[in-house]
Amino acid sequence: MSRVGFRDLIEGMAATFDAQAAGNLVATIQLHATGKETGDYYLHIENGKCTFNEGVAHSPTATIHTPSEVWIAIISGEMNAALAYLQGKFSVEGDKGLLLKMQELFKRR
Repeated sequence: MSRVGFRDLIEGMAATFDAQAAGNLVATIQLHATGKETGDYYLHIENGKCTFNEGVAHSPTATIHTPSEVWIAIISGEMNAALAYLQGKFSVEGDKGLLLKMQELFKRR
């Protein structure tokens, strides 16, 4: 079974975006990956749409610093996000409330 890479996983999050859950939310979620697959990507939410971008956002609402393998495990359901955060497996700068809302905004396939 082939495992999805970090970049593809973040890009795929935009496809699972729930515009109804977002309402009138305007936010930028920056993901800074370390570990096996390093990189910087961000998701911009505005007008009921979510777009994937490579690079560093000018002024993100929240920045998630994570080893790529931790985020892959979280998104694939192999790791509990809240527990991983409490255990210090990843960190968040900015609006931590946005981190809590991500489960509603991005539905698992």
